[in-house]
Amino acid sequence: MSHNYFERLDRTVRLHQEWRTKECLNLIPSENRGSNQMRSMFLSDLGNRYNAPDKFYRGTKYADELQSLAEELARKAFGARYADVRPLSGHTADMAVLLALTRRGEKVLSVHPDNGGYPGITHLGLGSLLQLENHYFAYDDRAVNIDVRESASLIKKEQPKVVFFGASFIPFPHPAKELSAVSEGTCVYDGSHVLGLIAGGEFQDPLREGCSLMIGSTHKSLPGPQGGMILSNNEEVFSKVSGKIHPGIVDNIHLDRVAALAVALIEMIQFGKPYAQAVVKNSQALAKALVAGGVKVRGASAGYSKSHQVLLDYDPERLKLIAARLEQANIIGDNGGRLGTSELTRMGYGPSEMDTVAELVALIVLGKKPPDFVQKKVKSLVKQFQQPRFVLTSTPKPFD
Repeated sequence: MSHNYFERLDRTVRLHQEWRTKECLNLIPSENRGSNQMRSMFLSDLGNRYNAPDKFYRGTKYADELQSLAEELARKAFGARYADVRPLSGHTADMAVLLALTRRGEKVLSVHPDNGGYPGITHLGLGSLLQLENHYFAYDDRAVNIDVRESASLIKKEQPKVVFFGASFIPFPHPAKELSAVSEGTCVYDGSHVLGLIAGGEFQDPLREGCSLMIGSTHKSLPGPQGGMILSNNEEVFSKVSGKIHPGIVDNIHLDRVAALAVALIEMIQFGKPYAQAVVKNSQALAKALVAGGVKVRGASAGYSKSHQVLLDYDPERLKLIAARLEQANIIGDNGGRLGTSELTRMGYGPSEMDTVAELVALIVLGKKPPDFVQKKVKSLVKQFQQPRFVLTSTPKPFD
């Protein structure tokens, strides 16, 4: 019986691996492709071990060194004085922020979910669980960004305890500098989607634009493992938030994940700038090619994108239908109409390939060809790009 279960498990994982890495164009902006060096860290003994800040566990001298090294690399990659790599996700970092900096009934300002804000910190998530009073930026739908003038008035009127910049839909930098200047609360930048671009100096620089904290996921435009991170130049605020992590939010920090994150941070320190530049260039090329092919894209007034995201401009029901038909053609997106360029860039696709990708997407969106016709072209294209770029050249050694 156990043997049969393992055969099913092995078959399922292998089918996923074959399909998603060798036959599909991945345009989900929340995902990326890790290097072989990064993935190798998950095969080490670290995945079965603990460490803890109170030194309860013995045998952690190398695990502790690893954590210190990862945090040193995070500080260097983002120009931060303080870093904490223990959060298991961007969401747990959000949780630490709100638990440390707010009390029941206090006001929190962020982007509304209807405008692409992250639901986890709103009235749909932690806002409700922690009994906070959620408020939302005024939003310019045409510019696909926060409305500075109206939001400044809102901040002065409501005086939120915490102001969150960043969003799940973020084609353009947020006005952190302008709005943090009028806020008396703590300004936090959730860079979950754009940490890789920030590390490469191609998006914005929240820690020098008035934000006391920058938090986020480590596996989107930053091509690391799934996890989270907290960064800051403000010792007082950082200490409050970091102090909430253990033991209240995270006990086991998953040391193999920390090692994998360290690899991704080394890659960003070495290759972050050309990688980030290539991502933005690809997004702009993809958007322009889609529009030229008759597909509707948001953000025309601002140049469509300055991030890893291109946003299709159709109603919600149409976007769900488009996503389903794209999947039938082995083009993987999401139901919100976001198309991401991080993983394709990481795999070596450039602007000329973006023209091809746009053509394939347009055939489905506009209903010009059936999915099976497009799928064959997708598979042929994907076969040409099977090795991640912007990675360390050394071959990882197997762990005994």
